[in-house]
Amino acid sequence: MGYPWAYAYAGPPFHWLGSFSMSQWQAFKAWANQRIGDVKDISTLHRIKAEQLRKTAGVLERYYSSVYPKEQGSYGEKLAPTFQKAVWKPDEHGHFNYVPGDDQLPMVAVSRAKGQMKDMLQRHEDAVYLMNQVRCLIEKHEDWAQYASDFAQDPPAGSTAANPTSLQQILSKVDGYFGRPEYQHVLVDDTKLYKGQPYYRVHPADPPTQWELEQANHSPSSFPIGLVDKEKIDP
Repeated sequence: MGYPWAYAYAGPPFHWLGSFSMSQWQAFKAWANQRIGDVKDISTLHRIKAEQLRKTAGVLERYYSSVYPKEQGSYGEKLAPTFQKAVWKPDEHGHFNYVPGDDQLPMVAVSRAKGQMKDMLQRHEDAVYLMNQVRCLIEKHEDWAQYASDFAQDPPAGSTAANPTSLQQILSKVDGYFGRPEYQHVLVDDTKLYKGQPYYRVHPADPPTQWELEQANHSPSSFPIGLVDKEKIDP
């Protein structure tokens, strides 16, 4: 057990991110390792949701690909989703911004026509939006399922990924940060004490440690450390 901080307590809750103590980190590691099995169930949940949404997408696309109800003839419309999974990228000639021309007058004319037919055009908007939305939700749940699966995987022995995705790789990477001197004031090993206190505090609301006070003191070491009360200083 580390130093008994007033504010940087071990947790849960774990409401800290980049500055924490060794005891906080060990408590979080134990909490995360105990629950890693639940992450696999989360991955399964998202795969089930994606499969259910595929059925919904099929029903929508089949409905909107049919002729508009009570319409017959050559003007019967069939709608399809405009969702594109492929990520946009410029072609071999590069890309430059499209410069629109003087389109004010055509815009006004077309808006007058569309304004009188907005109820019929709204069907297009609703149909394409719903079909695209379902496809986007499918992709999102598939991505979440993959992220959760990667997170719960045990990495190969000796693997050192630059951008770790599994829990054990992330924990191992942070363990390595604790041994580096450039992080000693934000990753505080509160099992190593100086005059009965850790070298640094973790939470700003905790009082300065003896080591921090001595580093800020410009008097000889034989002089006691005095803190100035700003409210008592004459302006």
